Amino acid sequence: MAQLSYHDVFWFVPNLIGYSRVVLAAMAVFGMYYEHPCLTFVSYALSELLDVADGYYARKLNQCSKFGEVLDMVTDRCTTTVLLTYLAQLYGSRVLALIFCLIISLDISSHYMQMYSQLITGKTNHKQMDQNAHWILKAYYTDRKVLFAFCFGNEAFFLLLYLNKYLPYYALY
Repeated sequence: MAQLSYHDVFWFVPNLIGYSRVVLAAMAVFGMYYEHPCLTFVSYALSELLDVADGYYARKLNQCSKFGEVLDMVTDRCTTTVLLTYLAQLYGSRVLALIFCLIISLDISSHYMQMYSQLITGKTNHKQMDQNAHWILKAYYTDRKVLFAFCFGNEAFFLLLYLNKYLPYYALY
């Protein structure tokens, strides 16, 4: 196998998928701003589905990289933050806005702490777990079905909250 250069990582298939996720997220923000719920829903949902694909192809093609790991995590955090911030504005409830702010803070801080704690203990990946790690964290980070169920449920719930504000306008009755 040929020696890879630093710049080759930017062209790895999972990273190309990651770039498309960023573009789709930008399209979702455009849809939110101009109140195009169909564009927002489809582009956001596709971005989240591609989140599954980038990890799959990283493992399948042996193209895992630190750059891809960070691209994936930052894209995840940014897309969720944007959607929750928009939901807070869309629903206009101070209580919901506070709840969404707390969820955003928990999401960012927990992922940062997990990545940092793994880094200082010498792990090469934030998903590597010790045997004495909490069982919930072990299940979340080592069982892809559990990870998918949590992530899908989380993002689907927020997307359905978004659609709930617009569905009465698109009702077929």
